[in-house]
Amino acid sequence: MNIRKISRNLFGIIIFLAVSLYTINISGQAKSQEDTTEANLLQQVRNAFNQNNEQQFYEAIAQYRKYLLGEDNINGYYLSWKNEVLYDVNHNHFYRALRKTMKMQAEMERRGDHHELYKTTQLRGIIYSLRGNIPLAHQYFEKALDQVDHTQVNNLASIYMDLANIEMDTQPEEAMKHLDCAIEIIKGKSSSYDYSDAIGFKVIVAYAMRDWKAVNATFNEYIAMKGKKEEDFSPTYYYYALICKAVADRRYEEAIHLTYNLTNTTDIYKFQTEIYEISGDTERAFQTQKHYMAIKDSVNNVIMSEEMMGSASDLESAEAHNMTIAKRNTQLQYAISIVIFAFLLIGMVIYRMNHKRYMRKLQRQNHDLLIARDKAQEANRMKISFLRNMSHEIRTPLNIISGYAQIISDPRTLTSDSERADIAKRIAHSTNTIVRIVDEILDISSKESIHYIDKSDLVSCNDLLRQLAEPYDDDETSFSLRLELLLKDSCKIMTNRKEVKKILGHLMDNAIKFTPQDGTITLRSYQHKLDQNMICLSVTDTGCGIKDGDEEKIFEHFYKSDIYKEGVGLGLSVARRVARQLGGDVILDTRYKDGSRFILQLPKE
Repeated sequence: MNIRKISRNLFGIIIFLAVSLYTINISGQAKSQEDTTEANLLQQVRNAFNQNNEQQFYEAIAQYRKYLLGEDNINGYYLSWKNEVLYDVNHNHFYRALRKTMKMQAEMERRGDHHELYKTTQLRGIIYSLRGNIPLAHQYFEKALDQVDHTQVNNLASIYMDLANIEMDTQPEEAMKHLDCAIEIIKGKSSSYDYSDAIGFKVIVAYAMRDWKAVNATFNEYIAMKGKKEEDFSPTYYYYALICKAVADRRYEEAIHLTYNLTNTTDIYKFQTEIYEISGDTERAFQTQKHYMAIKDSVNNVIMSEEMMGSASDLESAEAHNMTIAKRNTQLQYAISIVIFAFLLIGMVIYRMNHKRYMRKLQRQNHDLLIARDKAQEANRMKISFLRNMSHEIRTPLNIISGYAQIISDPRTLTSDSERADIAKRIAHSTNTIVRIVDEILDISSKESIHYIDKSDLVSCNDLLRQLAEPYDDDETSFSLRLELLLKDSCKIMTNRKEVKKILGHLMDNAIKFTPQDGTITLRSYQHKLDQNMICLSVTDTGCGIKDGDEEKIFEHFYKSDIYKEGVGLGLSVARRVARQLGGDVILDTRYKDGSRFILQLPKE
């Protein structure tokens, strides 16, 4: 198997994070000793960045950017904006980062700062490269090379390093050429820190080429620079270089041990997969690759959920703005008609003068309407793009089914019946995943369009809980199931049996997902303490619980408290919406701290 093809842009996050930290450190450095206000604002940005507090970081960098603009520090102003975009990229907020980049470009064009446009072009290349669109990223980086002032050594070199980064896995020889250009630019014209940073990256590119001789030579140069002057040495790629050197020396177990020094979990599994492949241990390479793909899929799920919510919000805002402009335009046209009629009574000359003036206003309004229409069309295009991305949620298990089907059909690839059984189990799991995703999406779509649900079924509350517990009443489950039926068996309510069973099914699935082995799930029926017309059906688990601040977020569309769990984040949202349509509600019992307790409240009539 060719494991190197499973990921492009291995060190993308590392490089852009390093750039972000470095530019934050140097911005305003020349004045920080003299200007206490700027130094304090910059320190607030650093503190928020290091504490990984998003809201605090956005507030701090907004204040810092406002201050720089007031001081007419245009370069620092755009640099701090670029840092905010890179912060979003480092936290997988790609849709948000792209929107800010477009806003940043519009600001540059409005102010006439065309010499700064290369920053937004380079940012787009970074965003598209990390989203996997390497050809488009390459186009933006090449465009940035044309836009940047070639006398700005650091900016020019960083673009060449970006090009080397995206070509490293697919065209390592081309990547080395771009990196050599960056090193030649930096050498003798920039700090030793920047030069050591580029040399450290060169060790990684040589590793990608599997040129072990070049790895050894470049590594020796890199370590020699570290020994000369520690403060002028960039440690960004230090552990990466050590790993590459260990592999070059065939010290594979040591290389595996060194990967645990990396802070990025994705990089750890990616390196381990390649090391096992190089050493010839295909079995461990295969197992590590599965962990690597699972982490990448989880991250992609978070990114696609954010893109869906962002594009939907943009479309709604554009449509609302479009309707407002249309209404204003209608009112303006009516006013113009009245004014024209009045001016006709006064005289043709006055009429013509005022008619031309109001027609100009109408043209401007029509122009605004066209702009709003274009924005709506763009938002619709982004929505369609999201729907295409959503196909990844289904395509991933389909690829698993296809791949394992080919393996299981060839008896030469398997040595035992247990392996065949395991693969068949995985195929069945992937099939169920596809069915569940489609069912959840169809379910939320239908519930959004329905405002009334028929409630003509006479339902026994205790029977519902018994039916819910029946499939799990065996020794094969990893958890204990308890029934606490405090209502009388004669207690019945008028509702919709099918929809109530779906709600309880979502709550039960959620409990099973987060309940550990030897845990307990409790199904309970009881009378509402404050409202005698309401009954309560609760599902309680002994899992990890809901963290503070997420009590209402968990009921939002596509929100997942744990991105590594299966599902698309629709179960609780659907459950609450249907419960409210039935006249009740689904709530989280925040007083229960030994796990999670969700309560379905329903009216008796």
